[in-house]
Amino acid sequence: MKLSLAFALVGSAAAFAPQASVHTNTALNQHIGSGGMADTRNPDAFNDEDPRKSISAAPSFEEYLKQRAGEGSTAAAPAAAAAAPAAAAPAAAAPAGAAGGVASTLKDLQGAGHVWGADGIAAGKEESEIRGYDSFAKFVDACAAAGIDLDAGAYTIFAPTDSCLESYEKMRGEVTPDVLKMHIVEGKIASKDVPTADLKSLNGPLTYRYAVRKHFVNDAIIGESTFGAGPDFPIDVEVGNSVIHTVGLCFGFY
Repeated sequence: MKLSLAFALVGSAAAFAPQASVHTNTALNQHIGSGGMADTRNPDAFNDEDPRKSISAAPSFEEYLKQRAGEGSTAAAPAAAAAAPAAAAPAAAAPAGAAGGVASTLKDLQGAGHVWGADGIAAGKEESEIRGYDSFAKFVDACAAAGIDLDAGAYTIFAPTDSCLESYEKMRGEVTPDVLKMHIVEGKIASKDVPTADLKSLNGPLTYRYAVRKHFVNDAIIGESTFGAGPDFPIDVEVGNSVIHTVGLCFGFY
């Protein structure tokens, strides 16, 4: 009797016990890490003889934003045509082969456009609205004060923005003539030739490296992209025997 009662109690308890759940991994050909989860990292890009098996490189976050902004502007074009035109934004950069010398071209050159971002909320602006554009007057004026003639020869000018020179002054001190000369390289070098060129500045050699799908000279990005729909940092602005590439970091910073 006691044995029958014990079996009955065990059976009743089992009926209310939680059932073990069975999880089936549906991931195919994925590496399982030590934590038991499938590796979801993006695969490396490669080209296969069969184009269907090739994997193209994913766009960077900046490239994705540019692409998305372009798609949005294309879709909104018919509606925008019916509305009264807004004040036109200034040109993104001086045209190639700009008239005048390097100094005068840099004075008039419009740099990259920067959006308001999160700061726009308090100012009543959209985050994607252009807050302002870079300029290069500080570099031109500093070179003139130091007796550096930007038109004295065939140069590649890695022109720093006003804002990055201001950052240098706050964190490193005076922008000396030696620092300015680092931004002036002998010879006319197009951006596509920078990786293999002999980057000999008026203050010694510069360092090139390629990392995270970007080209760097002395840690400054060449051809840097901006967030949103604003223009990128101008490069390959030809002025006679010289060329201008704009940068957002002072070469002497690090």
